Amino acid sequence: MSFYVAAFLIIMGVALYVAAPLSGGLVGRSKKGREELERDHWEHEHALAVQGLRELEFDREMGKLSDTDYESLRASLQTRALEAMTAIEKFNEQERAANLAALARPTLRAAAAIADEIAAMSAPKVSIPTARGMSSMPPTPSAAPRPATPDVGGRRIRFCPQCGTRAPALGNFCSECGTALRPDRIASRAS
Repeated sequence: MSFYVAAFLIIMGVALYVAAPLSGGLVGRSKKGREELERDHWEHEHALAVQGLRELEFDREMGKLSDTDYESLRASLQTRALEAMTAIEKFNEQERAANLAALARPTLRAAAAIADEIAAMSAPKVSIPTARGMSSMPPTPSAAPRPATPDVGGRRIRFCPQCGTRAPALGNFCSECGTALRPDRIASRAS
């Protein structure tokens, strides 16, 4: 009796192992979106049309088709292939647009963050004497232009005058374009 149970379990295990790819393929296919199925359809249609054109050309060279039959069949297959290619290109354009939109979102956020940081750095504080001492306030529009090295949190931050890259406080040249950051010191050393 136990022999039959063991044999039955082995047969069921083999059957499930063999059927797993078949059932996984059907489940995986149902998970595909409608657009993916439609794209697969058009790619299949294109492949069939191209294959048909090749076979048509071969049949003509072998002398199996007359010129009038060849031209009519060729025109219909070319129309079918062009229709499929147009549909596939439409899907490719939608995919490219979605990818560009996905890439642009972080770039726009980063650009906004950089613009905010630069705006915060470019507003130098002006000390105004008050009754209690010195007060730090943002300058009025008639204030002096922004210094080349703003002081942020006690650190001096500099930007290259040529390319705008952030430069180290103690560096003499821009790491991106090579422009001299302290031309007065460089000139005095050279003389």
